[in-house]
Amino acid sequence: MDYRKPVTFGENWSPSRYKVLPYFAVEKQVFLRASTPKILDLGCAAGWNMSRFKQYGRSPIGIDVVPDRVQLAAHHGPVAIASGLDLPFPSETFDIIYIQHVLHHIGDVAQALREVRRCLKPGGVLFLVETTEDNPIIRWGRRLYPKWLGDEINAPFYFTELKETLAQDGFQVETAVQYSVLFWLWEILPDHFPIMEKLTPIFVAIEQLMVKTFRRQSAHCFYVAVKNG
Repeated sequence: MDYRKPVTFGENWSPSRYKVLPYFAVEKQVFLRASTPKILDLGCAAGWNMSRFKQYGRSPIGIDVVPDRVQLAAHHGPVAIASGLDLPFPSETFDIIYIQHVLHHIGDVAQALREVRRCLKPGGVLFLVETTEDNPIIRWGRRLYPKWLGDEINAPFYFTELKETLAQDGFQVETAVQYSVLFWLWEILPDHFPIMEKLTPIFVAIEQLMVKTFRRQSAHCFYVAVKNG
């Protein structure tokens, strides 16, 4: 997905993708637990996630450090230029803080998680989607290209270690799932060659076979983590 242009969830993907991206179904369950949850999309980019949350009937707030991205995301709801290291909100503001593939760009992960915990209400949820180096292609690729769309990769993660970090920093991890052995590559290619999206069902079938054997080498993972105390 190209976060440098306006994006709306569902416009650029075929429905078959959802079979290999399990966090969407879990995310929706979390978002529908309360009638009017207050939601922060931390690192909202161009607002792709915000557009999906609106499809759930929710009203998210977004922040990002890049003004151009904030301008694009404003189409989907209220946004602000702000850093995850210093959230501009009072303590115990949000029911859900959502972070997708952003934490590895933040240099001080411990500080970011402290800010997330501060701004969550008691029992609030951190929904975290991340890239991990359990996948050898990710490890090699990052050595060659230590940036993604211009953003430095400052905090490489492994699935088990990140789960332990969340527990140590005051969260109870309810759900932790690895996914996307090779399908993450297919998330990139159709953005450059849209006609390839028609072949997605074939690659979905390949990914479903691979994940049965190689799940531990997945490139992506997600966690549902509840604030302790």
